[in-house]
Amino acid sequence: LYYSGRDIDIERLTADYVTKFRPALYGRLTGGILERMFTGVSAEVLYAPTDLPVALGSEINYVRQRDIDDPFALQDYDVWTGHASVYWDTGYRGIEAQLDAGRYLAGDWGATFGLSRRFNNGWEVRGFFTRTDVSFDDFGDGSFAKGIELTLPLRWGVPFETKSEASIAVMPVENDGGARLDVDGRLYDRVRELDRASLRDGWSAFWQ
Repeated sequence: LYYSGRDIDIERLTADYVTKFRPALYGRLTGGILERMFTGVSAEVLYAPTDLPVALGSEINYVRQRDIDDPFALQDYDVWTGHASVYWDTGYRGIEAQLDAGRYLAGDWGATFGLSRRFNNGWEVRGFFTRTDVSFDDFGDGSFAKGIELTLPLRWGVPFETKSEASIAVMPVENDGGARLDVDGRLYDRVRELDRASLRDGWSAFWQ
């Protein structure tokens, strides 16, 4: 229902504040219409040393469910949600691992494990699965959340340099369990290519 029926469709409308507390400590505060189904506030901190392959993050959100027809109206459902995250660049063939543990949008508790590979041309493939305290019987079709995401850079198809990307997700019918807030501009995505290893590996492209 959130993908049809609205005369005016506003998927995101936010104010964002991003800062750097220390050389390896970052912060983000976002408020507004965070995604297609929820509006609220989101706060995040990330510890990401440039000389280590591991980063640690924490995020907390308070959101209310948006109305299906009116882009600015809200429904009664509200929830606190958030996760603690570990990011690991394995250093092997562009493979990265990510573990998120915390509370999801339906109030269920659990964890999501993701494994991704980024190729030299910028394309990235990621697979993930989520398991929460929702039982297999209550979850319904598929028993737990899982999917595959493909991210491709747009610079290969346009006549100018750009860092914009397009993402495609393939997953079974989504259920309430294991649903995470879709916040744009999370900190690890902003800084992941700025560590020492990424700059060293991409140094040859500087002269292009």
